[in-house]
Amino acid sequence: MQQQQQVTACNFCGTHLAPDEVLYTPDARVACAACSAKVDLVATDMRVGGNIRNGAIYSIIAAAISFVFNPFLLFTISSSVSAIYALASVNRKGDERFTQHIQRDKGMIYACSIIALVINAIVVVIVALAFAALRNRTHHEYIYQ
Repeated sequence: MQQQQQVTACNFCGTHLAPDEVLYTPDARVACAACSAKVDLVATDMRVGGNIRNGAIYSIIAAAISFVFNPFLLFTISSSVSAIYALASVNRKGDERFTQHIQRDKGMIYACSIIALVINAIVVVIVALAFAALRNRTHHEYIYQ
């Protein structure tokens, strides 16, 4: 008895595939090699868009933490870098293939990033004032001794 080979069709373009040509997407749909590559590319683009959104969320969390715990201003610096990355990425020309996946999150990205930058500026001013007060106090103690 000879076993028949089943022919399967690509779920995206409808191309008939032999059993050894069948590929599967992450959500278990049948795809040909060309459609599988396109699905992988879109998934990667969505991941990059998610990283832009996550950068904005991280920036506001790190800015909030910087009020309580901020050795060497590391949280302030990393928060600022993340906020600037998110703001620059959401508007950069040529990155539309990534940002098309986060259109509904644009307002949240702007809000988180801008608020984080404002908080970071406040933290820097507070630290500068603290150092100035410490310097003044030390200077006055030195003069009056």
